[in-house]
Amino acid sequence: MQSSPVRDRAPVSSSRFGDGVFRSQVFLAGAIGLITCITVVLSERDLSDSPAFFLGITAILWVTIAAAVVPWLSIPQRWQMIVPLLDIAALGLLRMAVPETGFGVLMVFPVIWLATSFGRLGAVAGAGLASVMLLTQTLLLELGVMPSPAATTSPIPAISLAFSQIFVAGVVYTTSRRVDSQRVLLRRQTRMLEAALTRARIQETTLREAFDAVQFAVISLDMTGATVTNNRATRALLAELGLPDDTPWHRFPLYHADKITPVALGDFPHVRVLAGEEVDGATYWIGHRTATRFTIDVTVRVIHDEQAGLDRVVIVLRDVSAEVRAITDRDDLVTSMSHELRTPLSSVLGYIDLALETDGLPDDARDMLTIALTNTERLNSLVTDLLAARSSSPANAMSLSRTSCDVSRLVHESIDAIRPMAGERLISIRLDVADAVDAEVDSFRLRQVVDNLLSNAIKYNRIGGRISVTVAPTESDQVEIVVTDTGRGMSLEEQKGLFERFYRAESVRGSTVHGTGLGLSISREIVVLHGGTIEVDSEPGRGTQVTVCVPRHDPARSVEAPATSPSTTTARAVDHHPEES
Repeated sequence: MQSSPVRDRAPVSSSRFGDGVFRSQVFLAGAIGLITCITVVLSERDLSDSPAFFLGITAILWVTIAAAVVPWLSIPQRWQMIVPLLDIAALGLLRMAVPETGFGVLMVFPVIWLATSFGRLGAVAGAGLASVMLLTQTLLLELGVMPSPAATTSPIPAISLAFSQIFVAGVVYTTSRRVDSQRVLLRRQTRMLEAALTRARIQETTLREAFDAVQFAVISLDMTGATVTNNRATRALLAELGLPDDTPWHRFPLYHADKITPVALGDFPHVRVLAGEEVDGATYWIGHRTATRFTIDVTVRVIHDEQAGLDRVVIVLRDVSAEVRAITDRDDLVTSMSHELRTPLSSVLGYIDLALETDGLPDDARDMLTIALTNTERLNSLVTDLLAARSSSPANAMSLSRTSCDVSRLVHESIDAIRPMAGERLISIRLDVADAVDAEVDSFRLRQVVDNLLSNAIKYNRIGGRISVTVAPTESDQVEIVVTDTGRGMSLEEQKGLFERFYRAESVRGSTVHGTGLGLSISREIVVLHGGTIEVDSEPGRGTQVTVCVPRHDPARSVEAPATSPSTTTARAVDHHPEES
């Protein structure tokens, strides 16, 4: 750790010395020349016969020439110390020749030079040589070796100047070390900042490329609503709408779900979010009525700064036109098929009624026709439910016709009807049904629920599996129906759309298990209309248990809930059936 500052500082000092050696020497030589001229003009002494003066001026001249012609950067740094040391020696000779001049004061410049560029060695050498020159002159004067002008009889100025040189060298050296340390620290911090800036640029580029790669539009706004960034999908969307790339977000042609009413500026999604609302998956139409239009799903998120203040608003637009068209086409197909099925079913019902009225009909034939009539009526009711699932009109809403019913007998009848299907897959059914569990329910609708649960338990069970059916009254005056299977079970992801209409999990869409995805949705609606609950407990590999509870008596106030409301269902467990019959 100690060697790093030295390595960082040495090349910088050498470079600084080599680049500025000639300039520094020229300034010093100029100052010496100026003082020499002043001395020659104003001094009464004759300096032409002074060897010290001649040697000092000659040394300064040759050192200046050397500073101009020698390639100092290619010479080891310690050898470069000779330049300021020769300057100190030359100034010492000049002061010996003319003690009353300022040549001694000029020694401070090469001393500073040495302390700055050569560290501790330079500071000691510079201050030591300057002190030796000054104190030697004083000693020679005191010993009478040199003639002493009257103005320089006292040794105090020379001694004071020598100690001043030592003090200046120490201060400059200390300051230089501190400056070098700060320079090294700043250099390291600069490298760190440059590295951080490089990483930030790489991350920014990565994010920009990621945003451009996604298929949905992403727009970033500042707090004034001005666009900060947008991605390639946004620009492609604007191009399809015939708008320029720089169209601000508040100028986007947004319309409400009716496709007619434009969205006012105060109702734009980002404004609603800034006002405290939540916009997640809101549906709008974008594009003018006379041009290209899309159905978009809008989600808005707010980004906070380090002080938890609002910084940016990010808007994500997803084109869901294809999904909307698919849902519309599906609903239209369901409606068309349901209407097409009603006509032949009505005909079958009419002919069965006529056949039953025939005189002399054998008892076996009458029994078979009665079964056919019952199942045809059930099929006709299922078609009606299919139409009700397609429409949200109150006229098509499901209704109950409550009568006193033996739920145990109803479950037995449902099991008897499903046994052939269970036998084909070698599935055994275990019953634990209490006797005569009476309740005021819609027997047809409740039978529909039981049929659906048993059908699912068989379809999603393993071959040779088991089904357990329990019917019993509860202490809260309800009837509890529990259907348990040993099938595949369901994952946490599969439970999310369990009670949605037409929902089928990804794991069964390509399988041989067929269904419409309406069974559990209709079953839940029936149970909720009875004022009851439906709970599912399942996990992959363990099987599934479905528990239905309905009141035994008609509540004073009927509980009605639309089949699209997930809040009406109690989800006790983590997973559900992946597909409903």
